[in-house]
Amino acid sequence: LSAIVSGPNHRQYFDPQAMKELEAGIRATGGVTQPILVRPHPEREGVFEIMAGERRWRAARTVHGDDYDMPVVIRDASDAEARSLGIIENHFRDDTSDVEQAEGAASLLAYNKGDKHETALQLGWNVDTLERRLLLLNCAPTVRSALNERRIKLGHAELLAGLPASRQDKVLGGVIEHKVPVEVLKKQLGQFAKRLADAVFDTGQCIACPHNSAQQASLFDESIGEGFCQHPSHYDELTMAALEARAVPLREQFPVVRFVRLEDGFAPLTVGPDGPMGVGAAQYTACKGCENFGCSLSAMAGSYGEVHESLCFDAACHAKKVSAHRRTAREAARTSADGSGPADAGPKPSPRKAATPASGATAAHHVPARVVTYRIEQWRKWAANALMAQPQRNQRVLAALVLAGDMRAVVRDRYAEVAAKVTGAATSTKAASAPLPLRKAIEQTCSFDDQQAATMVRAVAAAAACGIDNDGLEAILNYLEVDEARSFVLDGSYLDLLTVSELESLADEVGLRQAMGGAYAKARAGKRADFIKALLAVTGFAYAGAVPKSMRYPRRGFGRTDRTGSGTGAAPAPAASQVACDAAEAVSA
Repeated sequence: LSAIVSGPNHRQYFDPQAMKELEAGIRATGGVTQPILVRPHPEREGVFEIMAGERRWRAARTVHGDDYDMPVVIRDASDAEARSLGIIENHFRDDTSDVEQAEGAASLLAYNKGDKHETALQLGWNVDTLERRLLLLNCAPTVRSALNERRIKLGHAELLAGLPASRQDKVLGGVIEHKVPVEVLKKQLGQFAKRLADAVFDTGQCIACPHNSAQQASLFDESIGEGFCQHPSHYDELTMAALEARAVPLREQFPVVRFVRLEDGFAPLTVGPDGPMGVGAAQYTACKGCENFGCSLSAMAGSYGEVHESLCFDAACHAKKVSAHRRTAREAARTSADGSGPADAGPKPSPRKAATPASGATAAHHVPARVVTYRIEQWRKWAANALMAQPQRNQRVLAALVLAGDMRAVVRDRYAEVAAKVTGAATSTKAASAPLPLRKAIEQTCSFDDQQAATMVRAVAAAAACGIDNDGLEAILNYLEVDEARSFVLDGSYLDLLTVSELESLADEVGLRQAMGGAYAKARAGKRADFIKALLAVTGFAYAGAVPKSMRYPRRGFGRTDRTGSGTGAAPAPAASQVACDAAEAVSA
C-alpha cells in the first residue's frame, strides 16, 4: 500500500457508515478480494496512482496498514483516460454525489480542451446530462456540501446554481429548515427572472419596457418588485451583444477568448512562470505564442463581463509543462546541494540563437492554425525556388514523384504560368487552366530552345511542390536542405497574423525585445497596430533571417546517401554560382 497514492479522484465525501461496512467486509475475508485499477505515476518512479478503487485502498490501509500487499491491475493510461475511468467506476459502485461527478467531469472536460461531445462520449452520458452536472459547479460551497451529504436533492441544487453565490446561502437555509419541495422552490425562484442591476448592457432602454417589473409595480397590487426583467431571452440577447463588443479588443490580445456560461463548468487554469503551477520563464514566453493561450469572459449573472487573463486551455499540455518545470527545479536543487554549482551556470544563448534549431531550447507551444496555413504557403515557395536552383537534386525529386505516384501533385495552372514566363508568350487565365491535347502540347514544347526546355523540366518538380501533401513537402525541404534563414524575412505579413500575446512571445524569441530596450514597454502598452509598427522599425535589427520556430520545418534525415555530383556521401549544398545563375528562374517558379 505504501507504493500506491491517491489519483485524480473527484469523490470528496466518503460515507462513514458505508466505509465501516467495507472495512468489516475486508476483515471478514482476510483482505481485499477484488483488485483496484492503477497506473504508473506520471512523475514518481516506482509509485502507482489509483484510477479506480480508492474506497478499497482507504479501507485496506485502515484494516491492514501500509505494509499490506494490495491486489492491483496495472494499466497505462493518459490523464484523460484516468479521469474518465474513475468517474465511471464511482458511478456504478457506491454512488458519488452529483457535485462530485460534476467536478470529475469538469476536470475531464479541461483535458479534452472543452469538447463536450467527446467528454460525454467517454463518460457514457449525453451532452444534456453533462451540462446539467457542470451547472452544479456554480453552486456555493454550502450548497455543494448539502448535496454531497444528501441534505438536499439534485433539483434543489440545480435551481440554486442559477442564483448569485451571495443569495444561495440564504435560500439554502430556508429550503433545509422548511423542507421546501423542488417544485415549490422552482415556482418561487421563477418569479425573479433577470436582475437589471446585474446587466452588462445599457439599461436605459429598459425604463419604458413592458417586461420591466417596475411597470407591474406601478400598475398592480402584487408584483415581484422593481428591477427585474421578465423577458429572459431578450435579456440574454442584449447581454451577449454587449459581451461580443467587449470581446473584440480582447481577440487582438489573445489567441483564445472563451465565453463562460453557467452550464460550462469552467475552472480557469492560470499559466505563469512562477508559483505552485508555474512553467518557468522560458516556457511561459513560449506559452504566450500558443494557440491555446488566452482569457475568459464571464457570461454569468453576478460576474457579467469579468475577464481572467493568462489562461491555458489545454489542461494536458499544462500539466506536462508544470511537471517538467518542477523536475528541473528539483534537479537544480540537488545539483546545488551537491556543491557542483547552480544548474543554470555557464554561458547562456543569446535571444537570436534561441530561434535556431541547434539551440537545444525545450520551450514549446502549439502553433495557431492561421500561422500553420501561412507557413505551408511559404514552405511551398521555398521548395519550388530550391528545386529550380538545384538541377541535380531536382532530377531525383522528379523521379521520386513518379515512383511515389505523386505526379498528380503538379499544379498544372502554375506550370502553365511558368511556361509562359520562360518562353515570353502571353497567356490568359482561361488558357492556362485549359488542358491541351498531347499533340498540341508537344508542338508547343518544340518551340523551346535547349535552355528553355531544361528550365521547363525543372519546373515540373517545382510545380509539384505547390500541390504535394504536407509530408511530401517536408521530405522535399529536408532533401534539398533548404535554409529558412536564406528565405524568410520577418515582416508585416507574418506579424499581422499574431495577437498581442503572440507578438510578445515572438519578440522574446527572436531578440526584438532586447534590441528595443526601454522602448519596448511603451510600444507594448499601445494598440496592436502601433506595436507591430514599432517591432518592424528597430534600427540595426536583422529582419532577414530572423526565423521563429513556428516557421521552421522539422528536420528528418534520409537513410541513404545522395550520389549527386562525383563520388559518394552526402550531397554538397549548391554552389553560389549555380544559385545566382538560376535565381531569375527560381523567382518565376
